[in-house]
Amino acid sequence: MSTRAEPEPVAGRQGRRGFKRTLAYWTLGAGTMSSLLYYMSKDEIEAFDAEPPLELALVPGALHQGHPIVQTPHTAGRERLVVLGSGWGAVSTLKALECDAYDVTVISPDNYFIFTPLLPSVTVGTVEFRSVLEAIRRIIKRTRGSYIEAAAVDIDLERKMVLIEQAGEEKAWVPYDRLVVGVGAQSVTHGATGLEFCHKLKTINDARGIRQHIMANFEKAVRPTTSLEEKQRLLTFVVCGGGPTGCEFAAELYDFLTEDLKHYFPKAVQEMVKV
Repeated sequence: MSTRAEPEPVAGRQGRRGFKRTLAYWTLGAGTMSSLLYYMSKDEIEAFDAEPPLELALVPGALHQGHPIVQTPHTAGRERLVVLGSGWGAVSTLKALECDAYDVTVISPDNYFIFTPLLPSVTVGTVEFRSVLEAIRRIIKRTRGSYIEAAAVDIDLERKMVLIEQAGEEKAWVPYDRLVVGVGAQSVTHGATGLEFCHKLKTINDARGIRQHIMANFEKAVRPTTSLEEKQRLLTFVVCGGGPTGCEFAAELYDFLTEDLKHYFPKAVQEMVKV
């Protein structure tokens, strides 16, 4: 996907969009320090002075169902806690743990936590991508935990092991004493034909794709060679779903189109926009 620059929001704007942008920067911060204060407790800040996590390795010569076994940290008197996922459920569990209660290992394909309520704002630039992300390694630093960037594909409940898979690499088993499954859910279309080909708004990549697509449509619409019918098609935006995400995104999109882009694109193009 190509990268396109987009107009900056007009400085000094008042109203809903300007207030929300200011509130987002106050909350998450225009820099790293405010984000740290928002997400991190006193224990997490103090944990930065602790020793770095141990390097994970395979158990020499050990195999289970044809796959090697990962040798995770196992301190005497502690149980091994494996957490699958890096979303709200997994992170809430990690933040509620006592610092030295378990030997923690987090397994997730994504090495970050997303503050999803602000994703609709990310799609139009009210809030930048980095402001809604928090590194998982930073979150588990307080518990001296380990992180493996992989997907869980199977669980052996009898042997208490999780089979993990990394793209292009061999599968491996991770042993546990206690297991927390917080992998979330897949987006569904509720049987509506064609929605499987539309943008979804669940991840950072989804938000980035929507943002790029909006700007691409506007740039195509202002080309002299673009027909009137094609311009109308390019500038018609449909939001499927009337829940919190759908309503918030529709409002953000409308504000972006009517308050920001009108200063940078011809008026004739603006009058074709429909949401």
